[in-house]
Amino acid sequence: MKLGLLGYPVNHSLSPKLYQKLLGSKLTSYELFSCPTAADVPGLEFFSHHLNGLNITSPYKTHFIKEVKISSPLVQKIGAVNTLAFSGSEVWATNTDVLAVEEILQNYQTKYGQLHLVLLGDGVMAQVTKLVALDLRIPLEQFARKTTADLAHLDLRKIKASNAQVIVINSCAREFVFQGMFQGDEIFWDYNYNFPPHQNTIPSQVKTYSDGQEMLERQAKAAIRFWNEVIPKLN
Repeated sequence: MKLGLLGYPVNHSLSPKLYQKLLGSKLTSYELFSCPTAADVPGLEFFSHHLNGLNITSPYKTHFIKEVKISSPLVQKIGAVNTLAFSGSEVWATNTDVLAVEEILQNYQTKYGQLHLVLLGDGVMAQVTKLVALDLRIPLEQFARKTTADLAHLDLRKIKASNAQVIVINSCAREFVFQGMFQGDEIFWDYNYNFPPHQNTIPSQVKTYSDGQEMLERQAKAAIRFWNEVIPKLN
């Protein structure tokens, strides 16, 4: 099985090791395609000739949206994909972010009951989070750099959530560093992983700090299921 990852930057990615762990000898190669601009991104024909499947991360989750087939109504609603499967002349796509976010939030619901989400950012992952929260009926407040003055120093002590467990979700890109004020009983869920500016400062200020490692693993397992369903020769 030949796989790859498209995005920028991707040199820090854990995907090659993760898929090697999950697929073992079935994985014959995993290539990184780090493209600084959209003009640098190869076309689907290039990827289909070289790979069985492609993972896509920021900022290219909408890059091929008009060229691929999408069977899931929810993914169509999101308007972004992060996994492609090349099956003959067809290219099928899905978004495993949805499943990963849903599973993790459901686990939090089981553990804590009532939740209150504080979402930082307004990109594709923020939209995914909002749709999942709406589906799970979890209250959500959103703050973004376009609408919130000095988002990096947001005072979370002003958040009123009754008896609900507050979960702060950072969906911003890696250049954003949160340095705001905490109440101290929040869960801070960072969609980024292996991000020292947060790992070195936030854990001591909150109840729990969780980075994107768990979500990455859930996404990978969902992607493998998708590839096995779509590409007959892989079964």
